[in-house]
Amino acid sequence: MARRSKTAGDEALMSVVSLLTELYGTVYNLTDFLSSSKTEPIGSILRHHVVRVKSEAKRQGIIDAAAAVFMEQGFSATSMSEIASRAGGSKATLYSYFPSKEELFCEVMRDLCAARVQPVFTVLETGEQLDETLETFAIGFLREILSPDLLAIRRMMLTEAGRSNIGQLFYNEGPKIGRTRIAHYLEQQMQQGLLKQADPWRATLHLLALLTSELADECLWGVREKPTDQEITEHVRSALTVFFAAYGTQSIPQE
Repeated sequence: MARRSKTAGDEALMSVVSLLTELYGTVYNLTDFLSSSKTEPIGSILRHHVVRVKSEAKRQGIIDAAAAVFMEQGFSATSMSEIASRAGGSKATLYSYFPSKEELFCEVMRDLCAARVQPVFTVLETGEQLDETLETFAIGFLREILSPDLLAIRRMMLTEAGRSNIGQLFYNEGPKIGRTRIAHYLEQQMQQGLLKQADPWRATLHLLALLTSELADECLWGVREKPTDQEITEHVRSALTVFFAAYGTQSIPQE
């Protein structure tokens, strides 16, 4: 079949796809879309695009509904029927997206982390001075994990971890990914001589243990409310002083 040239029809198609994208809240690369459609009927490609956009919107709607129900009722008391009802669909549709409540819960956790926690890790890629980078990262990290919704997710996970594989799923999709990124960053600093040569993974665990002691534990147990920004900053600086005492070199200025 001959490749068709870009015509006014393409421009109209772009307008239609842009409108659909805006309506369903999903962004696609329209240039790639048009390139892939040059050898296929416009109607077929457009229908496929509409189905894909609607499917993504439906999936996100399920995740949002599940997050609300989990927060209100807890993991054990939440049923897939309630989530399906809240999402405005059937259980069959729900299970076609998520085979189990555990996997849906982990997707809720992943969605929250992608929006809230993962952006914090981008500071590790800025190339700024080590002590400043770790302080900025640690403050942002604690602010997010100590927020009420993420604390609620962690409490639910801890409650259910001994009853199912939800703990393993949670770890693989959350903490393990974050720890791997921190370990990679610390290893780079070791290679540059800014930190003592050591096991990057163990150094990561030590760093996180220092950061999550006291404030994080007390918030998780409900002993205290979320600390102020000043309390978080003071705690982070104290934790990093201990960390650099163990892993720092003369290249790192110590206060």
